[in-house]
Amino acid sequence: MIRKIIVTVFMFLCAIPAFPHTTQLTPRQVHPALHLMNDSEFAVFLNRLDANVLRSQVQLKKIDVKSLSLGLQANEELQRSYNRCLQSLDNTREEIQKLSQKQTLKLDLFLLIDLNELARNLDALDQDLMNPSTVGGNSAAQKSLGYAREVLGIDVTLASDISTFQHHFLAFAGVVDATLDQADPDASQSQTQK
Repeated sequence: MIRKIIVTVFMFLCAIPAFPHTTQLTPRQVHPALHLMNDSEFAVFLNRLDANVLRSQVQLKKIDVKSLSLGLQANEELQRSYNRCLQSLDNTREEIQKLSQKQTLKLDLFLLIDLNELARNLDALDQDLMNPSTVGGNSAAQKSLGYAREVLGIDVTLASDISTFQHHFLAFAGVVDATLDQADPDASQSQTQK
């Protein structure tokens, strides 16, 4: 009898999953910890980011949007989108150069803004290149999709760097905020009393 109870309990325990929600992500996976890079890590990161942006610039300049047989209006829109991407890459490189000389929260914010603008502009260019109404003919469509694939590759390459920088920026802002709170304890007490 005891043997049957033990076997039944054992079978029952085997049938119940230990962690019923194993397909859900853990909180750490959903919200990775913010990482404030030290000076040497930040210098290496900026060098890698600059190299990736420069490589992206070279790749993007190889794309000849004028070679696509488009209507006048579609060609102008595509050219504007393409030029915005090139300008965003230039702006990003300028901010990287400034930030490599001196790191401040203000310069970090400017680079973050430029990186986010670059990502938006790359997405817009990719959408313009993939829009079937702007491409005429089969060879032009294949060429346009090939260009869209290249732009998407640029976007994917930079996405990891943008995410890393966002985490660094938030950690840096947190450190600055905590430092300011420690420097002015009266201000933090008056805010808690409100």
